[in-house]
Amino acid sequence: MAAVVLSLVLAGGLGLMVGSVVPVPSLRWPQFHSPFEDDPFAVADPAGGDWLDRSEPTRVDIDRIDVHAPLTSLGLNFRGDFEVPAMWRPQDAGWFEPGPTPGEFGPTVLMGHVDTRKGPAVFYSVKRLEEGDEIEVTREDGIVVVYEVTGVESYPKKRLPYEDVFGIGPEPVLRLITCGGEFDRDAGDYTENVVVFADYAGHHQATDKELARPLNGRNDFKDRD
Repeated sequence: MAAVVLSLVLAGGLGLMVGSVVPVPSLRWPQFHSPFEDDPFAVADPAGGDWLDRSEPTRVDIDRIDVHAPLTSLGLNFRGDFEVPAMWRPQDAGWFEPGPTPGEFGPTVLMGHVDTRKGPAVFYSVKRLEEGDEIEVTREDGIVVVYEVTGVESYPKKRLPYEDVFGIGPEPVLRLITCGGEFDRDAGDYTENVVVFADYAGHHQATDKELARPLNGRNDFKDRD
């Protein structure tokens, strides 16, 4: 069965360069081409996999780069642009709520800023991830879904390979997205998007120790001159 492609236009980025203040750019997700007419965000598993039921993710943990971040839900704004995490909470990441949750069939998409003018943000170091590194996403129902990194790629923002990044395959997958490349001061944006690809590696009930892991700093601040 041909992959169903999530047509995501990366019209902007997910980070601000230190020393420059620019409007928070947007990501555009015009349409999720669902096989179900009555639910534009429903997903059918072409392989009939027995995956987890839906439950919202609450945090992401990447021990390799010391990321322990809360997740906030993101959707589309009134213009149809893909929302990005709040700049005044740079250590928070976001997940695209209308898409699959961790452990469901299809791509779970997490987004985070790379930096602000105050310094590094939550996904600053995701470009350092290597094949085999683990990413854990905890769900509201207390299940931890484990993914293994299969690759990290950087693409010019206007030439993102949509099917490779967002195409629907036969299993749950995870994608992390942030900014990369050089900062174009004239355009007020980064030139590329860094995408981390990760495959489902299993799940387990969260232990008390896992639930008690401290989160990265959440000091709220406004990004000002």
